[in-house]
Amino acid sequence: MTTPSRDSVIAANIEVHTVLAHQYNEDEPHFRPENLAKVKGRLQELATSVGGGRLLDIGCGTGFVLALAVDFFDELQGVDATQAMLDRVDTSSGKVHVQQGLAEEVPFEDASFDAVTAYSFLHHLLDHKPAFAEAYRVLRPGGRFYIDLEPNRRFWAAIRRASDMSQTGVELDPLVQREVGELLSIEDEMQEAHGIDPEIFRNAEFTKSILDGFDPSEFQSDLEAAGFVDVEVQLDWFLGQAAIMHGTSFEAAQGMDDHLRRLLPTTDHLFKYLRATATKR
Repeated sequence: MTTPSRDSVIAANIEVHTVLAHQYNEDEPHFRPENLAKVKGRLQELATSVGGGRLLDIGCGTGFVLALAVDFFDELQGVDATQAMLDRVDTSSGKVHVQQGLAEEVPFEDASFDAVTAYSFLHHLLDHKPAFAEAYRVLRPGGRFYIDLEPNRRFWAAIRRASDMSQTGVELDPLVQREVGELLSIEDEMQEAHGIDPEIFRNAEFTKSILDGFDPSEFQSDLEAAGFVDVEVQLDWFLGQAAIMHGTSFEAAQGMDDHLRRLLPTTDHLFKYLRATATKR
């Protein structure tokens, strides 16, 4: 497979997200109430750790983070490549401002933000390292970088193994089969539902679709190489968590989460996503 250029990845993202923008908030699972509550709590902790002030959200999309963080910061700036997504951001508070741009070249001065966020965005880039460098540049000393909902490569490797086993006749649990289906059929579903060419969709989610996400250890090393200290990379959303939340109870899901975390690192392949925090020295 030929690696696409950065420009083609950017163009693919704009094409895909222009098509999806009108229904994005309604279709994306991270807008579900349980996730909204979880992320809002993390943003409140972020604001407390830096004393509020100014926040920059790179790859802000339709304003998921901006809406949750608006009560905790004095000023919020959002940057995204897709104007159709920006058109859906709620700026009515007067504190939220957005502009079209790239995460690798944000139009702000050095050391001008107290916090930078990137939510479910970095896997859309051809290379995340320039975005790390820009986040570091615009943060003040002591400022914090918060990243969330990035695909865990170890999880996707396990799902690929399960998919291979299913081809030999091994029967998979429905929860596992659902993840296998998402891995193998998402491009076809996007083409059928929205007319998005599969190659364009793969380019728009390059790190997820082509590289199967991020390795947690490499992710930490890349943040440290950008100059960040106090880097903490954690795993999130274990396989079947939502089913336990809604089919049993939130308490049961929390108990399972606690149990799997006690067994780390042997269970790291059971968590679907990564999140990270880091500090500018």
